[in-house]
Amino acid sequence: MKRKNILIAAVLIAAMAALPACDLIQECGTCELVTEYSDGTDTEYGTELPFCGDDLKDKEDAFPVILYEGTPQETNSYWNCF
Repeated sequence: MKRKNILIAAVLIAAMAALPACDLIQECGTCELVTEYSDGTDTEYGTELPFCGDDLKDKEDAFPVILYEGTPQETNSYWNCF
């Protein structure tokens, strides 16, 4: 009986260590930074990065950033999350 209880406790502790609790509750996704150029050159895509919870929500709700507005080198950068 004592062995069975120790075995059950060991399995529960191993399961708790193996399963991260935050990932089960929080919504997670992958986002990449997209840069579009207004002068007709190709769009650039950044590295896909994982985000969870509030960080993911911040990336999804972020406004595009416009650099060099009104010039031929104007760029528009925004986060694309999926």
